[in-house]
Amino acid sequence: MKKLLLVFNPNSGKGLIKNSLMQIIQILSEADYEVTVYPTKKANDGYEKVLEVGDNYDVIVCSGGDGTLNEVVGAILRLENKPQIGYIPSGSTNDFAASLNIDKNMVQAATAIANGNIYPVDIGLVYTDGEYERSFNYVAAFGAFTQVSYNTPQELKNVLGHQAYVFSGAKELLNLKPQYMQVSGIDENGNEFNIEGNFLYGMVSNTQSVGGMKGIIGNTVDLQDGIFEVLLVKEIKTPLDAQELLGAYITQDYDKCKMVHNLKTSHISFKSDVDVDWTFDGEYGGARKEVTYKVMEAAVDFLI
Repeated sequence: MKKLLLVFNPNSGKGLIKNSLMQIIQILSEADYEVTVYPTKKANDGYEKVLEVGDNYDVIVCSGGDGTLNEVVGAILRLENKPQIGYIPSGSTNDFAASLNIDKNMVQAATAIANGNIYPVDIGLVYTDGEYERSFNYVAAFGAFTQVSYNTPQELKNVLGHQAYVFSGAKELLNLKPQYMQVSGIDENGNEFNIEGNFLYGMVSNTQSVGGMKGIIGNTVDLQDGIFEVLLVKEIKTPLDAQELLGAYITQDYDKCKMVHNLKTSHISFKSDVDVDWTFDGEYGGARKEVTYKVMEAAVDFLI
């Protein structure tokens, strides 16, 4: 019998996992797993628990939002023998689950894990001052709207769900400020690139959904190709700039839009003269003047 650790955030979303927990445990148990259940109690608790005991399990199932999953995956990357991962989304937005087409119904998601196939997924690695710091599952971002997720109270998320992000994002429209950045790296064809300027938003991602919006970076995303998709949105100076940017988003054709840089890379660095706030998988990740992101191809195995 294989051993399975179920790590869940009881406060994620509207706490609805409590209504399905026994059924989820039964489904996993009937799939011949010896199930151990661990509810997280504080921030980073999931990371610490998996780092402590993860080597003892064949599968670790995570239930919560993207932040909880970030903790679990981050810990698994540090284990010598990496267990397979199952994800039962219960957050307000669940971008990563949307990219993997994981069912929003928690019981159905558990059934998929019990019957699922292995799907290797790339993971982003964060380096500061040349040293590995942490990981992200699907997006690292700076600039406009990146504060929406971690500045939105959990109580508001529980009551309004995804609308809570829209509500908080609308308030941030009044405070949009560009950020000067020097960006360098190697593109998917092996060519070096150097870009600099004032940007409203920057995103390094491996996802088909950001902030609950699918297709924001086009329709050519592959979660296991060893490549990041990068989107840099330039400072908006005129109404025509805003119109062009909106048109590019609607058509998903960024190649002809002078308001964005859209590229693919496995290695990219950002440098600024001042500390810049970054988010990782929708959670605040600290301020940095310099940071480098690299892809770890097929880093973890999901059961989907």
